Amino acid sequence: MCIKKRPSIALLTALLAVVFAAGIGVYSSYIGMKIYQESSDNLFESFSQISKTFTLFVQRNWTVLGQWDGLLKNTGSDADAENIWPDVQGSKESWRYSDFYLLNEDSQYLTADGRKGSAGSISGVIQELYNEDGPIVSTYTASYGVPKIVFAMPLSRNITLDGVTYTGLAVSYDTDVVDDLVDGSMYSGQSDCYIVRTNGDIVLALEPQTELCKGLTNLYDIDAHAEWKYGTMDDIRDCIQLGKSGSAQFTCARARNYLIAIPTDFPDWALVGIIHADEVDGAMRSVQQSTSFALGALCIFAVIIVVLALSMENQLRLRREEEARLSLEREKMQSDRLLQSMSRIVDRYSIVNLDTNRYRYRELRLSKPLYPTSGQYSEMVKTISEHYVALTETENAKLSRLLTPEYLRSVLRKPNDNLKIEYCSRTENAYLVLTIIPVAWHADGTVYEVMQIVQDIRQKVELETMANTDSLTGLFNERYFSRVMNICEEKKLPFVLYYLDLDRFKPVNDTYGHAIGDRLLQEIAARLLRCIRSRDYAFRIGGDEFALIVSADMNETQRARMTERIQTTLSAPVVIDGKELSVGVSCGCACYPEDGGASQVRITADSRMYETKQRHHENDRTEGEA
Repeated sequence: MCIKKRPSIALLTALLAVVFAAGIGVYSSYIGMKIYQESSDNLFESFSQISKTFTLFVQRNWTVLGQWDGLLKNTGSDADAENIWPDVQGSKESWRYSDFYLLNEDSQYLTADGRKGSAGSISGVIQELYNEDGPIVSTYTASYGVPKIVFAMPLSRNITLDGVTYTGLAVSYDTDVVDDLVDGSMYSGQSDCYIVRTNGDIVLALEPQTELCKGLTNLYDIDAHAEWKYGTMDDIRDCIQLGKSGSAQFTCARARNYLIAIPTDFPDWALVGIIHADEVDGAMRSVQQSTSFALGALCIFAVIIVVLALSMENQLRLRREEEARLSLEREKMQSDRLLQSMSRIVDRYSIVNLDTNRYRYRELRLSKPLYPTSGQYSEMVKTISEHYVALTETENAKLSRLLTPEYLRSVLRKPNDNLKIEYCSRTENAYLVLTIIPVAWHADGTVYEVMQIVQDIRQKVELETMANTDSLTGLFNERYFSRVMNICEEKKLPFVLYYLDLDRFKPVNDTYGHAIGDRLLQEIAARLLRCIRSRDYAFRIGGDEFALIVSADMNETQRARMTERIQTTLSAPVVIDGKELSVGVSCGCACYPEDGGASQVRITADSRMYETKQRHHENDRTEGEA
C-alpha cells in the first residue's frame, strides 16, 4: 500500500510546487509592474517641474529680448542705439548671460562689451534664425569647445554701426546656467537630463552625466545596447514625435534604468531623463524581494505539510490542528516583522468587520493607544468624528458618513479599490491620511472586511506651506504661482492675471535702507490682499514684482475698474517710522482663455505691464524736464 501511495504523493507534491511557484511568479510580476507605474508617476512629476522651469526660462529670455528690441527700434539713430549697450552690459551679472550681441547673416557680431568679429561657430544658429524668421532657441559649441545655449530674434529695424549692418539680436548662456535650473543632485547624481529633438539628436545635456550616457549624441542609439523590460525605444520615439509623455525601463551594463520623456512648449523639443532605477525604487524592490522570499518559504512549508498529512492518514485530524496552530504562530511572527517595517511609514491601523460592527486596533508609534484594541466600530467612528474633520473634497465631507459600512461598500467594489481621506484635528496641530483597503469578500463580491491605515502628514503640510509662501510678505511665491496657473488651465477655469511692478521703489531702498524697503513691501502685500476676495490669489514673484489671479470671467470695463482700484490702493502714501513714502505701480493684465493658454497669458500680462511702466517712465521724465 505504501509503495502504491508514493507516486501519487510525489505527483501531488510536484503539482503543488508548480502552482505555488507560478503564484509567486505572478505576484512578483504584479508587484514589479505596480512599482514601475508608481515610480514612473513620481518621475513624471519631478521632470515635468524641470520642463516648466526651463520653459519659463526660455519665455523670459524671449520677453526680455523683445523689450531690448523695442528700445533699439525707438532710438532716434543708429548712434543712439549704441548708447543702450552699457545698460545691457550692466545687467550681465544679474542675468548671468555669457554674451549679448547683435549679429547678421554673414556671422558678424558685436557684443555688449564692445567685442566684434566673425564667428563660424554660430553659423548654424544664424541659418536657423533667418530660416525661421522669428525667435529661436538653439545651441552651438564655442571656438574654445564650451557648449552654449542661445536665444535669438530678428531686429525690428536694421542697425548700422561702424559700417556693419546688423539684423538680429541674441543672448547666449553657458550650459552651467541652465544646469542651475534643475537640481543637479537629484537622485544622488545618478540621473541624466537632456533636451532632444524629435529625431533623437541631443540638443542639450545637463550635468551631472552618468557613465551610461557619456558621449551620447542621439537618444535612440541607446536601443542598440539596451534590454527593455517595460516599454521600448519605439514607444519613447512615438511619444517624443507626438508631443506626449512616456516612460520605459531598460537594462544596460547590468544596471536597470528608467527613461522618462516629457513634452515641452517648443516644437521639435522634448525633455528626457535617464535615472538609475535603484535610486528610484531600490527600497521598494528590497521589500518585494523579501516578501517574495517569505512567500516562497511559506509555500515550501505548505507543501511539506500536505506531504506529511497524506503520509499519516491515521493522524490526519490531529496533525491538521497542530499544523494550523503552528501556521498561525508563524503568520503572526511574519505579521509582526511586517508591522515593524510598516511602522516607519504607518502610525496606526485597524481591521474592521463591516458585518459584525467589530474592529481590531493596533498602535505602531504612540506608547498610549488612541482607541481600545478592540470594540464596536460604530463607537470608533463616533470618536473620530468628534475629534477630527475631513479635508477630502467629496459630496459630503463628514467623517461620520465617509466611514460608515454603507459608504465603504459603495466605493470599495474591486480588490484594487481604495479610499483615501485627509483629515485634521479640531483642537491640535495634527494632519493625517486614512487609507482604507478591502481585505475580505463575500461570495457575491461584497466586501465585509477592510484595513484602515493612518499616516501622519503634519510635516508634509508644514513643508508644503513653507515651499509655497514668500517668507517676507506672507504671500504665495512664484513656485505656487506656476502651480495655480496650471491647475486653472487643466480645469478650464477662467481667470484674470494682473502683473504688478512698483515704480520708484529703488530710490526708497537706496535712501532709507533695505529694512524700510522690506516693511514697505509688507505693507504693499497687505494692501494687495485687501483688493481681492478670499477665493483669489496674491503672489510675490520676486523683488518688487507681484501678481494677482482673480478667478472670474471679467469684461473690459470690470478689468479696468479693478486695475484702477489696485493702482489707487497701492499708490497711497505709506508712513513708516515717521517717514512718508510714496511709490507708484505699473499694472498689466491678461485673461484666460481669451488671451490664450496659461503660459501665453503670463507673457501677455508681463508685456502689458512693461508697456505701462515705459509710459510711467516717459511721464516722469517729461515732468522732470518741465
